[in-house]
Amino acid sequence: MGIKDWFGGDKKKAAYREKVKEAVSDGKLSSTDIHELSKLREQLDVTDAADDRTEIRREMYDEAFDAKRSKGELNATGLHDLAKIQKFLALRDDQIADKKVEVNRLRMLTEIRKGNLPMVPPTHSVLRGVKLEDGEVPHYSVQVEMLSSSRVGDDGMAIDTNFEYAEGASRSHFLPTEGAKPVGDGTVIITTVRLIIKTEGGRLASVKYGGEGQAFLYNEGLRVKGTMNQTLLKFKSGADETAEIVGELLARVTAR
Repeated sequence: MGIKDWFGGDKKKAAYREKVKEAVSDGKLSSTDIHELSKLREQLDVTDAADDRTEIRREMYDEAFDAKRSKGELNATGLHDLAKIQKFLALRDDQIADKKVEVNRLRMLTEIRKGNLPMVPPTHSVLRGVKLEDGEVPHYSVQVEMLSSSRVGDDGMAIDTNFEYAEGASRSHFLPTEGAKPVGDGTVIITTVRLIIKTEGGRLASVKYGGEGQAFLYNEGLRVKGTMNQTLLKFKSGADETAEIVGELLARVTAR
């Protein structure tokens, strides 16, 4: 079979492709699936999935990933399943780089829910110029777009002592960005005692947890109250998993 058969919409190839898509659509690819696909490929006399167009193979992987993400967690078995599908579809890491980032977020979320909190290494560049208090542990950092606003809109979820977070709770709260003015990019560092906001230029501010209603969580980011205005910290990732990680993590570090 030549290239023209492959790219010309050959019916046999299309039939095999559909079977591959069906096999991986639930986020799993068993040994039985691989064996049956191999037999079908021989019967139809077509080349294997690895020879398909990158776009098509990537779409199949995306569907498998979405099936895993819909469960809200990603354990070791799930990681193995996705790695197996990636290998079967012959996709390099750089060809699914965006999904790799999301896989890492989902895996971190699963670990946080188990009580295994991440830590920012002391040598990480994000901590350069940051003076931590005695016993303070930095657990997570997230890049944000910073905006200044005088509007409140949706109050968001107040981050106080013993902050409570249930799965998906932030999704009904929307960051009040209308009319807000961009003031640059920055990073939010979540530690055991406070939120540290670091601007691109290295300026620092922080909000301690303590029941004073100075910081609020939304699905797209955080809002921090100031004396005159308020600063909106919009997650640059734009992924739901980011808000979930921040919410679940804050619930644990604010527990007293």
